[in-house]
Amino acid sequence: MKILLINPPGDTSFVAPPLGLAYLASTIKEKGYQVIIKDYLLEKFNQDDFLDFIKKERISLIGLTAVTPNISNALLVAELIKKEMPETIIVLGGPHATLQARETLEQSKYIDFIVRGEGEFTFTDLIEYIISQKNLSEIKGLTFRKNGQIIETPAAEFIQDLNNLPYPARELLAIKDYSEYLPCREKPATTIFTSRGCPFHCIFCSKPIGGNKPRYRSPENILAEIKLLKRDYNVKEIIFYDDTFTLNRQRIIDLCQLIIKENLKINWKCETRVNLVDKELLETMKKAGCYLISYGFESGNQRILNILKKGTTLEQIKKAVYLTREAGIEILGYFMLGIPGETKKEIEQTIDLAKNLNLDYVQFSIATAYPGTELYQIVQRQGKLSKNFLAGFYALGQQKGIVSLCDIDPKVLQRYLKRAYWSFYFRLTYIWQRIANIKSLNDLKYNLKGLKTLLRI
Repeated sequence: MKILLINPPGDTSFVAPPLGLAYLASTIKEKGYQVIIKDYLLEKFNQDDFLDFIKKERISLIGLTAVTPNISNALLVAELIKKEMPETIIVLGGPHATLQARETLEQSKYIDFIVRGEGEFTFTDLIEYIISQKNLSEIKGLTFRKNGQIIETPAAEFIQDLNNLPYPARELLAIKDYSEYLPCREKPATTIFTSRGCPFHCIFCSKPIGGNKPRYRSPENILAEIKLLKRDYNVKEIIFYDDTFTLNRQRIIDLCQLIIKENLKINWKCETRVNLVDKELLETMKKAGCYLISYGFESGNQRILNILKKGTTLEQIKKAVYLTREAGIEILGYFMLGIPGETKKEIEQTIDLAKNLNLDYVQFSIATAYPGTELYQIVQRQGKLSKNFLAGFYALGQQKGIVSLCDIDPKVLQRYLKRAYWSFYFRLTYIWQRIANIKSLNDLKYNLKGLKTLLRI
């Protein structure tokens, strides 16, 4: 059996290696199946070429993934395949399908199965069912039709020991090509996940795949992957994509000490929370190659932080910025505008905080309610929920038909977004700071790429 895994085409500025598909592929390959990955966020999608490829390769099973903003494109791809090759089995997974499995099957008759949650083992079990006709009801984490009825099996257990998973099948991906889209200074660059799950309860965040309980890869397991990436792909920079990289403090210190001991020359950056860093941790991270940390500051007003259930304070924000700067690590700050109940004054406080913290980079977004979040439930009760998920997609540079979740008019909110970016990045002091920090051609290219993105807003 030959299996094709697809990341469907979409209108987004966010293009990164689809590690979810790559993990799925490596698990399937271990069972002896042939796997191909097609990422149509990276490569151009042509309908005729696509269908010809499936026929030529004699693909019998197709796995699609989609986040909420791209679910409509995934369903269109499924329809395209089924109308041309009705015998092809199509499986849909990913965050949206996990959260709205029943609704998605009701929406599309072209999807045969939905895999909910972590897909590595469920998808593999499904392949074995297709081959041997095992009992579907024995496979956990599935949603499918039977005799005109939608059936959901019990949820699959989370994978507890992530060390048991094979490394992502990056040999099926054009690693160097992704570097042109990743926010990196050194190329080739790639991404790594070292954990799954997040214990925090921010109302804007959905955790359908990872869950609430953190699960970790060991420092030794991560180090081995980094060495593999350097050896096989000459990777010079890594972006750790964990939601909260420093959640387990000692694990990160141990990883950094291993990198230092092995004398691995690798640049890297990560994301974490302001209440999960300290002086010793940051200094160790810097020695191991960390050059930038992204923090989810979200707001410059404590009332709004409390509404978001962020679990942080303005004082913690300021302390984290100070400590990170002292360690010689750059800072990217994430901020959100338009939270339910937010006023214009509070939005202005957020913009002012971003400037007063004197961060290296910022990313502002307009609050968007995605399925599975408490924010989704709040705006649903308020009658402000947009059924057009793509219209509310807040990825940088893709502001189209935004929906305001607060009492501020969407057009006014859009103006605040533009003002936030321009008032931060076009300050004379900031411009001189950026020029002074350019030490190489890569630094120059990195900044010019950011400027190009900024001018599109």
